[in-house]
Amino acid sequence: MQFLYMGFTQQAGLRCFRFQGVLPTERPANVSSNIELEMSADMALLALHRVRVQDGPALCLQVLGAMLAGAPDTAIPFETYRITEADVRAFVIERDAIDQANLAKRKSRQPFKPLTPSGSAS
Repeated sequence: MQFLYMGFTQQAGLRCFRFQGVLPTERPANVSSNIELEMSADMALLALHRVRVQDGPALCLQVLGAMLAGAPDTAIPFETYRITEADVRAFVIERDAIDQANLAKRKSRQPFKPLTPSGSAS
């Protein structure tokens, strides 16, 4: 199943992210089945764990992916879901691991050494 981000709404401190789950078809001309999903996140919870508002859709997609891991494409257990603290913690752990891996890659690279022109007088 593929998920299309359709936007968000916000009421007070609760942001609701809307997705459309699309089941791919064998033939492009066939109409695919779509499922409407809404995932809400408490903005205070995101701020507590230093998750940027812009990362909300990525957080939702991670939760959807975890719920569908090993399940058939059509097995979505909800139409609306409220992001939990455990969901946010898992997102932060994965985000921090990626950041650490990227930092390690940058540190392991050789520093830039400018080429000295040949034949220059010193």
